[in-house]
Amino acid sequence: MKNLILVLLLCVSVFALTQTANAEIKKEAGYISLNNSIVKEVEPNLATITFAVENTASEAQKASAENNETSDKIIKALKSISSPQTDMIKTSGFSVRPVYGTTPAGKRVIKNYAAVNSVRVETKDISKVAKFIDTAITNGANRTDNLVYSLQNEKKVCRELYPSLAKELTGMAQELALASGTTLDGLKQMNVSCNTDTVSNGRFFASKAMVAATADMAENASIETPVESGKIKIRVYVNADYYVK
Repeated sequence: MKNLILVLLLCVSVFALTQTANAEIKKEAGYISLNNSIVKEVEPNLATITFAVENTASEAQKASAENNETSDKIIKALKSISSPQTDMIKTSGFSVRPVYGTTPAGKRVIKNYAAVNSVRVETKDISKVAKFIDTAITNGANRTDNLVYSLQNEKKVCRELYPSLAKELTGMAQELALASGTTLDGLKQMNVSCNTDTVSNGRFFASKAMVAATADMAENASIETPVESGKIKIRVYVNADYYVK
């Protein structure tokens, strides 16, 4: 009796495995593969500006001291117009290095020392970018290394775009299946991805331009530096395979 029950159980197991295998073979008999994408432009909500103070002196200590004095002045001025809720200001780098030259006899010697201090500003209030630039310039910044606009909540925007894109892709698959004399029989797989651009203005001021701008601003204090943020492009991609029957 036990042997009979065991044989029956084995038969049931083999039958179930066979049915599963047949179902997989049936599903693998055909499928539709599609991909779709969408590009959406949105306003940036985060700006990062990097200013620099660069100076030289005959001694490393003197170059460092003079640089710190100017950098502290810039940071205090920037903080005076900033808000803890939207802005962050910090020193992002500092260095002092020797500047070499060559004597008439061809000997390599140290001419002086160059000090560089970088100050980074991050703001969620895009309207304040021009004011930050003007404030840094008028207080001694002689180089602007970068201005980048980005999107702080990019994942949220991506998630908002996924459903409509997937729905559109499924509709396309249904139309293709119908035109081919078949119907959809479930989803085999779906892959999604989302890429976000940043808008960079690069080094938009050179030292001489900043000096000229500083003198001009002293006479025209109410005129702000014109800054255009542009728009951020969000690209969403969906690839999906659908079984047909």
